[in-house]
Amino acid sequence: MPNIKLKKLTKKFISINEATKGEIIVAVNDVSLEIKKYSYNTLLGPSGCGKTTLLRMISGLEEPTSGKVFFGRKDITNMPTQERNIGFVFQSYSLFPHMDVWHNVSYGPMIRNNFSQKTKNYIHEVLKMVRLDDRANAYPNELSGGMQQRVAVARAIATKSPLMLLDEPLGALDARIGTALRYDLMKLIKEYKLTAIHVTHNQEEAMTISDNIIMMKRGKVVQSGSPKEIYDKPNSIFAAYFLGRCNFFRCEMVDKNHVRFQDAVIELPKNNSKKKVVLGVRSEKIHIDSAVRKENIKGTIEFVNFLGDKWQYIIRLFDGTEVNALKRTPSDLRSGDKVSINFFSDNIFIFDEPKDFEKEKAV
Repeated sequence: MPNIKLKKLTKKFISINEATKGEIIVAVNDVSLEIKKYSYNTLLGPSGCGKTTLLRMISGLEEPTSGKVFFGRKDITNMPTQERNIGFVFQSYSLFPHMDVWHNVSYGPMIRNNFSQKTKNYIHEVLKMVRLDDRANAYPNELSGGMQQRVAVARAIATKSPLMLLDEPLGALDARIGTALRYDLMKLIKEYKLTAIHVTHNQEEAMTISDNIIMMKRGKVVQSGSPKEIYDKPNSIFAAYFLGRCNFFRCEMVDKNHVRFQDAVIELPKNNSKKKVVLGVRSEKIHIDSAVRKENIKGTIEFVNFLGDKWQYIIRLFDGTEVNALKRTPSDLRSGDKVSINFFSDNIFIFDEPKDFEKEKAV
């Protein structure tokens, strides 16, 4: 499987909605990127950001308005889907209703005349992986939605295509099975040296399975990198807000090394010449002090939520800003308590203050 390269890929639609009929909608806007072979890649972003449209153009199910798709050096932009040798897991299952689970999953090898005993054993392995080995004789209408989604995943894997395209493949699964299947998918992709492009809006899913996350917003790629790179070094307010929990403080510069928020003067991790900045701080990096200290940022605890392995504190600052803080250990803090918060300069992200902060943050 060669590297996949997208060059200035764009897809435009003409709206048929009565309110916007005739308007041009840009679903994917001038996207260029490279997918390395044998890697697990996730297209991450909110609904409507262009993830699925981009996936469909790679597969050949959607024709680009402009731009090119390359497998290695070969331009496959106009190549029919059936000649691209890909496995595709659709969001809507698309199972054959007249076939049982076994024949749905084995359909790809059968039409390729590749149905040896080794292939049959592999299909048994795949069915076991998706926890459906005991339902091989069942038909789609006898399965739950989550089970049907697992059949769709198994059918794509059974083709042994070198490129797997997965459109929200775990979206219909319950949390326990979905979490288990994440690891099984990742293990299988690595074991058989496949390349995967996986569409999701689930942050935890993307962080768990990906070698590379491609974050999208309004048809554009806003950042690409490993989960750790994007989490630790987001390049925009949107990236910091969408991946993980992040708090924002709109500050004024005191000097090149310090900013002010409320009465607190905050040291910056590096020199900065901006007049107005937005600081980003991850929720787990917020320290809560039960003493209301003048030199810290002050507020009131509105809610305390137990999340199983941690406690979440929603704090309303005196200027109305909401802060989300996470603690691994319990405390005596309760709703209504006056507190102050602080954080280390090493844990700060620095962003230019945008003209429209809410629009920049919005998903």
